[in-house]
Amino acid sequence: MYGEQSFDAPVIHGVSESPRLEMLQTRLRQAGSRPVPVRGSYLPPDSAPAFIDLVTRAFEFDTNDDRLFVTIGKQEQAPTASEIHLTDIAQIATLPARLSIRQREKQRKREIRLRAQTSEKFGAPVAGAIPSGQKSRVLWLGHDAPFLNAIKTNLSEHNISLVAAISRLTAEDYLVSGAFQTIVLCPTSADDEAAKLLSSIEQLEISKPPKVVLLLRPDLANSLGAVANHADQIVDLTIDLDFVATRLRTVCSEVEANPEPVYGLSTAAQDPTTGLVSREYLESHVEAQMAQADRLACSLSLIAFEVTNEMNLKETAQVIKSMLRDTDLAARLDNSHVCVTLPDTQYRGAIVLARRIEQALDRPINWRVIERRRFHTLKSLLGGLTAKTSLSARKSA
Repeated sequence: MYGEQSFDAPVIHGVSESPRLEMLQTRLRQAGSRPVPVRGSYLPPDSAPAFIDLVTRAFEFDTNDDRLFVTIGKQEQAPTASEIHLTDIAQIATLPARLSIRQREKQRKREIRLRAQTSEKFGAPVAGAIPSGQKSRVLWLGHDAPFLNAIKTNLSEHNISLVAAISRLTAEDYLVSGAFQTIVLCPTSADDEAAKLLSSIEQLEISKPPKVVLLLRPDLANSLGAVANHADQIVDLTIDLDFVATRLRTVCSEVEANPEPVYGLSTAAQDPTTGLVSREYLESHVEAQMAQADRLACSLSLIAFEVTNEMNLKETAQVIKSMLRDTDLAARLDNSHVCVTLPDTQYRGAIVLARRIEQALDRPINWRVIERRRFHTLKSLLGGLTAKTSLSARKSA
């Protein structure tokens, strides 16, 4: 993941000129990326993102290249082909979080489309996206700075209501009520109320999670670190408040214009005992996930949890399901196993999730993780999850 700073730091192709190139490479390394300088304007035919320095280089974007483009330069230089545009060197510190956010959103949309296709095969047609039809409401948590009223006035002129929460607990109550589609968090330090809510918002029991926007002050770019990964969007706080308000309006418009597609599950797709999807649905969906993983050269991991006779199958299944991301899928594998599919997740990430689920169950449970490889067929992949070996070994392989 882009948020990880490890020996296998993610590659990012750098397009710039000396001596600025060397300075940018140093900043990218400090942020946890592995910059690879590009000579000329040729980008290697891979999926690694590209970092384009518009201050030193004029760059022609290839419309057929679907990699993620990051640019740095003046605000007026921001090209339409750039998904992330930085205006200050200090913002590079938050680049891993910004890349992770973009990558996560792309993965989520891919899985939603794939899930809808699988559901259609089982006789559940996609009803299409249903707009909320409500006036946009934005929740704010952060220091009541002078710029808040200016932003609030700008949004209200475009029929967007902004409500400021007086504390983190109040904001959490608002979110649980489901009354807000977007929340803007504007921390003044790495440990204030807004920053704490940002780091814990994924643990809240919210039926329809809001879009989380981090309004980032320039002086916090380094200190927030991995906490910024919890946001769905990062908006840089600048002196141009009209620009900030425009960015927030864009986020609200996207939330209104792109609601989640609605699709149900037919009887054949559901397991009546657990409330999870059936083995038949699982097989069809994993097959589609395998094909997608091959096409995009991305990872796919699966976990199988063994539910013994002493455990309540339905309760265990629901706890497992509650711990998953919206891109993950829990299914009834057989009479004594619940399976979880984790698209775009490597072996180590699946291990972390399995341990978290074991902690949530508050009792020991046998589990096995397999990261899918090219040699796996559907049969060998699912069969490997429940192969008869020493159960104690299942907690590592």
